[in-house]
Amino acid sequence: MPPRGHETIDHTADMGIRGWGGTPAEAFEEAAAAMLDLAADRSVLAASASVRFRRGAHDLTGLLLEFLNALIAEADVAGLVLADAAVDALSGEDGAWEIEATARGVPADEAREALLVEVKAATSCGAFVRRESDGRWIAQCVVDL
Repeated sequence: MPPRGHETIDHTADMGIRGWGGTPAEAFEEAAAAMLDLAADRSVLAASASVRFRRGAHDLTGLLLEFLNALIAEADVAGLVLADAAVDALSGEDGAWEIEATARGVPADEAREALLVEVKAATSCGAFVRRESDGRWIAQCVVDL
């Protein structure tokens, strides 16, 4: 397995996503990439707009879900199909975690041909964020399609 990457995981009626990287922030970005890959063919999207947001949670798993659901909500409010997402800052300790992120995308009316499926929500089913024995961080959950 490469040091950084992402994949989808078959799951009944929904889809599991997993991201990994050398830091929690990289794992979150890769989990977002897996989710965005489900929603659209990102290879044809030339991002022309962006949204920034901040979220908090009591633990890293909760923060992952807040982050992914914020991507869905912020894109919906802004009318964007997202091309990518970047973690600008991720900090905290158990009881008080915070993430700041930027998502870039294309106005939905300009990206109709790229759309694949609607990702409705990131769920707590199978959700975890943990550090593996090899030092990699893994961020995983199931998304509702």
